[in-house]
Amino acid sequence: MRPGEIQFEFVVSDPVSNPKPGKSLQIRSRCMYGKNKREGSRRTEREKKVFAKEMSTIIVAHSTPILPTRPSPRALIDDFVPIRFAGRGIDSEAQALLFKAFVRNFLDRDVTPLDRCVDLDCLESSSFSWLFTDTAFLHSVLCASYAISDFMSPQWNGNPSRKTVFHLQKTLSLLRIKLQNEYVYQDETILRVVINLTLLAAVFGDWVAATAHLEALHRIVYLRGEMAFLRTRPTLHFKLDRIDLAWSLSSGRRPYFVQPVKSWDCTIAAPYAPLPSNLYRPSADWDYRVVNVFKDFQNLALKINRNRLRFVIHDPSIFQGDLASLQSRLISLADIVAKPTEKLVRLVMLAMLTTTFRIPGRSIPYGWVVEQLREAFITASSEISSDKSLLLWMLIITSFTVAKTHDKWIRDAWMVVGAELEWADVKAHLVRVMWIEIVHDEPGEMAYQQLQTSTFAA
Repeated sequence: MRPGEIQFEFVVSDPVSNPKPGKSLQIRSRCMYGKNKREGSRRTEREKKVFAKEMSTIIVAHSTPILPTRPSPRALIDDFVPIRFAGRGIDSEAQALLFKAFVRNFLDRDVTPLDRCVDLDCLESSSFSWLFTDTAFLHSVLCASYAISDFMSPQWNGNPSRKTVFHLQKTLSLLRIKLQNEYVYQDETILRVVINLTLLAAVFGDWVAATAHLEALHRIVYLRGEMAFLRTRPTLHFKLDRIDLAWSLSSGRRPYFVQPVKSWDCTIAAPYAPLPSNLYRPSADWDYRVVNVFKDFQNLALKINRNRLRFVIHDPSIFQGDLASLQSRLISLADIVAKPTEKLVRLVMLAMLTTTFRIPGRSIPYGWVVEQLREAFITASSEISSDKSLLLWMLIITSFTVAKTHDKWIRDAWMVVGAELEWADVKAHLVRVMWIEIVHDEPGEMAYQQLQTSTFAA
């Protein structure tokens, strides 16, 4: 035994308190341990060397900084294994998809690029616990996860896979049971389930189903207090508005969640002064309501660009309030604007709003608004042909948001205005008009490269 080290050992005795056979020798050995040792003997010197080696190992271990190791995704997924999910038959593949569904929100920021500058939690981490308590929610997440897996598969044929359909049917079946309760609108999981179903219908282009789900969402929100309820839930409001806009631009119908316009004055203050000297100024011929919405959108973009450089995070309530105001006014302008250029600018700003939300692996088909943009561009082309910045902004924004760079009318216009320009020159025009760098730089440059490729290949 080492000096200063005390160890205890328990010896089992029989009912009459006598040690078990062989334990007497053990007790004597422990009591005499170290008593008959001779200083300088080989055994004593050997024990000193062993003790010194052990101590040096301990000192080195404590003096060397221990670098934190990141757990592997597999290890994190394995943490799910001992937990009982709300539904049966959750195999390792399903566990991995559930893990990705939540990690994607917290790490990859695939749902909204604005997550890096706005404190938005689009999945709302509190919903994680529902995987273990609510079967309908569990199947809706699995349905969405398998659908995303379908979209990303090189072998995808455009139809949902067997597992996607299975979990969709389970979700709908369980949802029907829930809907038998007259107070079901108070169930928070119902909102999540119907949102997931709406997104699935949208990405598959099933606008009949998407309409039914949006009507259900609107009814639930109405029963819970309508806009007063949404103002207390900026993350939920953000997601509902983005889905609502996507459905509207795809189907051509008026969105469900539109705020009444109380004033057409500017509502978003300039983020700093003086503003860039070359900032685009709308034409004096534009309707003042279009001008004010345009300026507000410009100010919001400038604020996001400035705050990104300063690592400032936007308050989600204020940010969503600004987006909701912009979206509602742009929708309401449909019945007001008459001039071709104003119609075109309004549609492009609505298309620009779609970039604040996306579905991993899949683009929503925006057939209706693309046709509206094409017709508006043809009508307004003579008016904007000399306005290079506005024309470039319209073509680039449209090509990576709702349309495609290979659309003939976009390619033809690009050959005239942008074919000879470098990306840096194009971006200077875009920033001058309206551009959110953290959101638009990457897809914008990609659209530019595709337009250039198609131009020189023609």
